[in-house]
Amino acid sequence: MRQNCNRLQDSNPRTSSQQLPDGINYREILENLARIRGYTEGSKMLLSKKKLKPHNGRKKDPAHPAIYPTGEVPKKLSPRHEKIYDLIVRRFLATFGDPSVRETVTIELNNEGEIFISKGARTIEKGWHSLYGKYAKFEEHMFPDLNKDEKLSVEKINLHEKETQPPRRYTPSSIIREMEKRNLGTKATRSQILDTLFKRGYLHGESIEVTPLGLNVVDTLDKYCPEVLSEKLTRKFEREMEQIESGKISPERVIEEGKKTIIHISKEFSENEEKIGKELASSLKSTRGSGKAESLGKCLKCDGKLVLRKSKFGSHFIGCSNYPTCRFTISLPKSRFKISGKCNQCGYSTITIFGKKPWTVCINPDCPSKKKT
Repeated sequence: MRQNCNRLQDSNPRTSSQQLPDGINYREILENLARIRGYTEGSKMLLSKKKLKPHNGRKKDPAHPAIYPTGEVPKKLSPRHEKIYDLIVRRFLATFGDPSVRETVTIELNNEGEIFISKGARTIEKGWHSLYGKYAKFEEHMFPDLNKDEKLSVEKINLHEKETQPPRRYTPSSIIREMEKRNLGTKATRSQILDTLFKRGYLHGESIEVTPLGLNVVDTLDKYCPEVLSEKLTRKFEREMEQIESGKISPERVIEEGKKTIIHISKEFSENEEKIGKELASSLKSTRGSGKAESLGKCLKCDGKLVLRKSKFGSHFIGCSNYPTCRFTISLPKSRFKISGKCNQCGYSTITIFGKKPWTVCINPDCPSKKKT
């Protein structure tokens, strides 16, 4: 996008800031935008205001302000660039708009003691929505006029049988947004960090999965050197780097503190270096998928053993070591998991599945623990 900066007629696009600078002439930009078909009405409406003050977001970028149109009339934009330019302009206009007013209605329906709740919302005053155009997407759910204690007739009953679903996997773009939200890394380093994790075999897939190797690296470091994995420590140094840039603290103080932290972590790592090496070597060996893979129990169809395998699509499953002679398989969840121990009822391996709350289950479909009473 940088190479098309001049063609798009906007400010520097390499920014994460949501703050428009005070030094620019908003009125002049709006006067220029009023000459462009499609933005005339909105620009003139804003120009009629006595005071122009943008509604800024929270994010700041010391190096660059939020992206905004320069006011120059663009020439011969491609359809794709035209859409980007339209989004930038309408976002700029909307920041000066009046608040929108939305009405939310909640209805409680009492069916013989069972309470059913339905919610609806509608826009009373469009405000900045009218300036943002098609990018302001709000659903309108209208209810008919109802009175308290009014009795309603049941026209139709729909029965839905559903299961709770695990959270969606991260994609490269969503994990970078999560890193930004947690203040981990910078704009320049987040993509590089993610790329390194993929190259080292810790992650794979567009819908990101942690590989057994990656999971074992985390488990090993958490066991012997947990501070290496500390989000809090990483976030602290990232924040202090920003404070150095803004002149709030001295670089010497941060460097000295960093030295002490690194010496402490290095000492802890050195004391457990042999143990860490052995566990990681064992992990690497077991994840290479040879016939020497760890047995998870006896195959339920033949005399082979059950082992962890990976499909051609990247997902994991449990299969027989006698494949292709024996094609017995056990499905595994798509969410993050690890082989965690042995079942105390049947002796097969157990897996721990990581969701909002981790839970452990036996891999054996015939395990007595799974029989309904």
